[in-house]
Amino acid sequence: MFKGKVLLFSLLLVFATSLYAGEVDECLSTAGVSCSGMIVNICPAGDFEFIREGCGGDADYIWVEVLDGGGFGIENIPWTDFWLNACDPGQELYLSSSSVAADSLTNEYGRTTISGRIAGGGCVLSGGLYIAVQGKIIVENYPACDVTTCLDIKIHSPDFTGGTSPDGKVTLADFFAFTQTYNKGYPDPLFNPCLDFNDDNAVSLSDFAFFAGHFNH
Repeated sequence: MFKGKVLLFSLLLVFATSLYAGEVDECLSTAGVSCSGMIVNICPAGDFEFIREGCGGDADYIWVEVLDGGGFGIENIPWTDFWLNACDPGQELYLSSSSVAADSLTNEYGRTTISGRIAGGGCVLSGGLYIAVQGKIIVENYPACDVTTCLDIKIHSPDFTGGTSPDGKVTLADFFAFTQTYNKGYPDPLFNPCLDFNDDNAVSLSDFAFFAGHFNH
């Protein structure tokens, strides 16, 4: 009789665990950045700055730990199953279908990093970026799990199109927006920090060189 109860309990435990195994739990999973105040320039062609350069060096990254409902790491999640976007929907980015890729498959603890380029456009100056894994946005405030985890990252891009509607192309509309802020600096009301690619509080010739290098991308 005792053996039967143990067997039944074991089967129930296996069944309960199998409900969660391999399925991303967005609340138990976590993410962060290796440095504070990360700023990354992006382009729809995916050929602007690397995330690893986002704090002035060459070794920074976004880290992710992906867990299932049992608190176990999910191994071998593909590089392409990650997604970034603005926490503030008013600053939503335009991202290509392969906008970001992890540096490796997740390991046995469900961990990986992201340090490459982002293919997309738009501007995020406040609120940060959220990260989704296999379609699930990572959140916090357990057990309510009602707060989106927002990474401390700002985004600039020559795909600006007036600042509210990036379309995945760097065109004459973006160039016109650039001309409106060219040779302006903080605190001039015409200064647009979204187009300050070298983060010196002014839109100058060096920023124009960055813009020109990605025109028509």
